[in-house]
Amino acid sequence: MLLLGLAAGLAWGCAPSTDSRVVARSSDFVVVSTGSKTTLRSLARAYLGDESLYRIIADFNDVSRVRGGQELVIPLKPANRAAVYPNGYQVVPILTYHRFAPKGQGCDKLAVDARSFAKQLAYLRDNHYSVITFSQLADFIEGKAAIPPKSVILTIDDGYRSAYDVAYPVLRRYGQKATIFVYSDFIGAGAGLTWAQMKEMVASRLIDIQPHSKTHSDLTIRLEGESEKAYRERIREEVRHPSKAIERNLGLPIHTFSYPYGAENDAVLAIVEAADFRLGTTVTRGSNPSFAHPLALRRTQIYCDDDIKTFAKRLDVFKNVALK
Repeated sequence: MLLLGLAAGLAWGCAPSTDSRVVARSSDFVVVSTGSKTTLRSLARAYLGDESLYRIIADFNDVSRVRGGQELVIPLKPANRAAVYPNGYQVVPILTYHRFAPKGQGCDKLAVDARSFAKQLAYLRDNHYSVITFSQLADFIEGKAAIPPKSVILTIDDGYRSAYDVAYPVLRRYGQKATIFVYSDFIGAGAGLTWAQMKEMVASRLIDIQPHSKTHSDLTIRLEGESEKAYRERIREEVRHPSKAIERNLGLPIHTFSYPYGAENDAVLAIVEAADFRLGTTVTRGSNPSFAHPLALRRTQIYCDDDIKTFAKRLDVFKNVALK
């Protein structure tokens, strides 16, 4: 009945490049009849412009997969972009990794081994989580677009070479995206990533590179004898130097800054905001609603001894609150 009611008020149209067929269309909805090769991801790519939004179609129609000849309603303009409901609101966990270890290596607190990382990505896939980008999160917080209901972001801090040697092959295997926050003094030094490695990862369209300062010092601490003016100029350079290096060497837009040690204060926030960053990340544990402070986003660290049950507990995607 829902399909018939919607179709009655919609105009007929042509389908985009997919084997689905448009039954009816309006500015808010499109009703399609699926073909034998249609998937939720192909519908999201064709009608929403991004296959990662497939959960919006799945949840709206209460389906987990598509059958040929099925009629589905695709909402083109989500009515609740802020994802706030009478029983609570959506939140987005940002998971943080630092180093990675080869399979079977002993546990080092901040070094997640390849086998554990693969199990975590498999858990996200098998339980229908959507790994989104910071640009999508920024649009969500700014009220410009909705995101899938079980959205999560993967981040890797500092720029250790193990992100390339260990994590990147696993991310490719599962087709998942991640953002690596690098501090520019570490690039090409010792265990740090090289620009060539980062270029290769960026070319895959799975990896984004964003700044994590120049020296990885605590930006909230003034040096002994440092004037307020000198302190602020030093912080500006900590923000500016890695940003320019990433733009120059990788050609990437700069949008999210990760504070070393998650430390920020009013001066740091003001400098990051003045540099036109859309988002900033701390290491305060928790998930982020649409009304989160965009320059003080929470993140949750994943450790080498986190089993799958512990990992699953980190994936808080909805906050139950009686709002009526």
